Amino acid sequence: MNVIIAGSPRKGRYSDRIAEKIKETIGGEIIHARDLSVGQCIACGYCKGKGNGSCFQKDDMQDVIGKVREAECVIIVSPIYWWQLTGTIKPIIDRLYALRAEEWKGKKLAFVLNGSETNENDREYALLRDQGKEMADYIQAEYAFLGVGTADDEEEAFSRTLEKVRDFALTL
Repeated sequence: MNVIIAGSPRKGRYSDRIAEKIKETIGGEIIHARDLSVGQCIACGYCKGKGNGSCFQKDDMQDVIGKVREAECVIIVSPIYWWQLTGTIKPIIDRLYALRAEEWKGKKLAFVLNGSETNENDREYALLRDQGKEMADYIQAEYAFLGVGTADDEEEAFSRTLEKVRDFALTL
């Protein structure tokens, strides 16, 4: 099973459409971060101690963690806001810390990020690509990254973006 966590606060925009293309291509379940009530990680360590992989906070993250535990591939889809992932998805990523490293072994972690730059080697992607790689290395997950952009608000340009997303999804 694939879990696709979509981080856009704006319904129906590029990141949502990218998540839908991934689901259409390889299947899975889309979780929209904007629809969840997730508290911030407070770094209390409960999940690594008494909680044995679960957080003391009782919110929508319990369900997300359960789905991630069952997933073969976790795909983070987010627009880039000011060289960062959105504030909508960041608490979810932080709270995934509750999973023990051994629970990640054998899983794939993929990031598909969209920005305004069409060159996937641009700095806006490089910063987040490297950050995701460090996370994947830490949890010993296989890592994949795609940075895509549509410099202008053209539907034709975005359809080419979706072709890149489809091709990338097939590699997962």
